[in-house]
Amino acid sequence: MTLKDWIRNKALSFLGLTQYDLGSDDKLTFVNDREAITREKIREYNVWYSGDGDNLLNYYTQNNLIEYNYEPFFDRNKKCYFWAINSTENDIKRTHSGQPRNIVDTMVSIIGVPSVRGGTNEDTNDLLKEIIDDNNFWWMYQQEQLPMTMVEGWGAYKINWDLDLSDYPIIMYYRAADVDFIYKSNRLIGIIFKDYYKDKKDHKYLITETRRIEHGNLIIEKELFSVTEVGKADSQLKPIPFSEVPELASNVGNERLVINDFKSLLAVPCKFYHDTQYGAYGRSIFTGKIDLFDDLDQCLSQSANTVRKSTPMEYFNSDFLERDRKTGMPIQPKAYDRKYTMYSGGKDANGNTNTNQPVIVTQPQLNFQEYSAEAQAILLQCINGIISPATLGIDIAKKDNAEAQREKEKVTIFTRNVMLQAETTVLEKLFSQCLCAYELMHKGVITVKNYDISIKFSEFADASFESKLGSLIPAMQTQIMSPRMFVTKLYGESLDEKDFETEVKYIEDQLEADKEPDMEEEAGMLDLLKEDKELGDDDE
Repeated sequence: MTLKDWIRNKALSFLGLTQYDLGSDDKLTFVNDREAITREKIREYNVWYSGDGDNLLNYYTQNNLIEYNYEPFFDRNKKCYFWAINSTENDIKRTHSGQPRNIVDTMVSIIGVPSVRGGTNEDTNDLLKEIIDDNNFWWMYQQEQLPMTMVEGWGAYKINWDLDLSDYPIIMYYRAADVDFIYKSNRLIGIIFKDYYKDKKDHKYLITETRRIEHGNLIIEKELFSVTEVGKADSQLKPIPFSEVPELASNVGNERLVINDFKSLLAVPCKFYHDTQYGAYGRSIFTGKIDLFDDLDQCLSQSANTVRKSTPMEYFNSDFLERDRKTGMPIQPKAYDRKYTMYSGGKDANGNTNTNQPVIVTQPQLNFQEYSAEAQAILLQCINGIISPATLGIDIAKKDNAEAQREKEKVTIFTRNVMLQAETTVLEKLFSQCLCAYELMHKGVITVKNYDISIKFSEFADASFESKLGSLIPAMQTQIMSPRMFVTKLYGESLDEKDFETEVKYIEDQLEADKEPDMEEEAGMLDLLKEDKELGDDDE
């Protein structure tokens, strides 16, 4: 039995039937394996994200020599990739732009780390902070979940517990190749996690953990297999008991767990975009961009080789070279690339006699601007619909107008908003389930099924501090905005509770102080009017 067959049978065992789209296999005429195509795309996206030219060359060399011959129809376009064609050539300078990784890492930085609160109960809020700190969660969030979800298209958080390791729930992130989703009526009802192990004798094992909802209860099932090939969709599986592997014997007795009256999986799927071609899986932001990334590398490599070819060529007469004291032979000059030696009286390629001029320097006239312009045009296509050129520092006009700058960042803002919406839902579910898991660890039951989690991300491309002051102060002075709202809008989430209250009180005191001179002035005016009235009475 293969891993793919086992997953299919596992899903059918509690789904009964799966929906079938009559048009779903139109593009699979010659490759009747949707999962194999998906997994290969994941591999390719990860290679591009690595930002390493050697990884790209190794990947496309293997595919060009083996994979493309094995499947000649589906990958016809990739056979003509720059990285595939030049894989058999040695004397060529290949330049990788690194832009795929740059795009993803920039988006991760722009999204940032949100502020989290566990409701109005301070004890719950403190417990949530302890769980986050114990898992070093924000590192995992920024270094694994965010970039890998963008690159691979999907993944999932899993909540484990082990009192021997920690008093708090353990949060783990599983990448796309190690997790499968099971949907019913567009509702997620099950997740299959895969963990691979290898012992000292190089025996390979796979632990599958299926978490599913059945009749309102959470069921967690673990199974152990010996495998012939780890990590491939067609790995051969042989079920074995946990007791046969001493290192995994701790799972004996924990193969099945039922948590009654709990409809959460203690796991949360992560994806930003729905993949309309491959169903329940998510879509990578690299989808539709690999062709352009390859074109960009080709253009940069051509430019690099053009620079090399434009290096001045120096021809030396050997009579003018220093000679080795032992052999008497001319010592060749140290050269970067294109330096040659001429011998006095020797013949060149045309049969002409060399001159006695010590050095002849020639340099071809080559146009570099066309390569630079082409590379920039391709890069703009690469980032089209994902991130604004201004965000990457590409060709932005220098303007002090903050509104004009935000206009340039619109594409970035749109992409960020989509990701923030998805990420907010993911984190709210994850932290709520972590609190449920904590109660399960220490009480054996889950009494609170859902917690009110607040997730707030910072603003991006927001107005400057000075610009905010200019618009907020008049609103507060005309009393259409309270001091508390003024501080909230001005500082956002940058102040802690103590500093926030201090700032609000200071502003309120200043406003009161500004009113007092006005009252004294008003009292003075009343006194003057009274005196004038008395003088008028005396005149009468």
